[in-house]
Amino acid sequence: MSQMDLVSLITLFHELNRLHFGGLLPLPKIIWNSRLRTSAGRFRPGSHTRRHWARLQAFARPCEIEIATYLALEADSLTHIRNTMAHEMIHYWLWFKRRPYGHTEEFHAKMKEFGDIRYNPVPQRRPYKYLYACPACEKEVPARKKLGTVACRDCCDEFTDGRFSPQFKMVVKNVAS
Repeated sequence: MSQMDLVSLITLFHELNRLHFGGLLPLPKIIWNSRLRTSAGRFRPGSHTRRHWARLQAFARPCEIEIATYLALEADSLTHIRNTMAHEMIHYWLWFKRRPYGHTEEFHAKMKEFGDIRYNPVPQRRPYKYLYACPACEKEVPARKKLGTVACRDCCDEFTDGRFSPQFKMVVKNVAS
C-alpha cells in the first residue's frame, strides 16, 4: 500500500473518532497488514502507563490497529475498510476505558450505535495446495500444507478399529502450482 493509503486510514480514524467517540481516542499506530488472511483487521493493545511513571514511557508499547490489505481489492472496499476500522476502534475504545475489550455485551451495544457495522464478511481464504486421496475408498482431502504420514480415518475406523494402517495411508493426488 502506498503512503497515501496510510494517510487515508489515519483520516478515517480521526473522522470515526470524532463522530462516535467524541474525539476521546489518541491516535494509535495504524498499519496496513498484508499477512492478515482470515480476518479483516486486528486490534493489538498497548501497555497502560501512568503519567507519573515517566521513566516507564520508554518501555511503553503503543496500541495498533491493523487493516488487511486485501480489503482494498474487494468490491465496495471503502465500506469494508470503514466497517473494519470502526470494529477495531470499538476494541480500542474499550481497552482505553480499561474495560474488557473482546466481543462483550458492551462491545455489541457500541457496535449497534454505529448502525450498519458487522463482522466483515470477506475474509480471504488461501487456496488449497495439496489434494490427498485414500487408496482404498478414494476419499479426497484438500490441504494447505503437507500432511505427513496420515491415514484415511473412515477406512481405519471401519477395518482396523480406528488404528493406523499403512494400507489406508493418504497419498498426494495433486499439487497446485
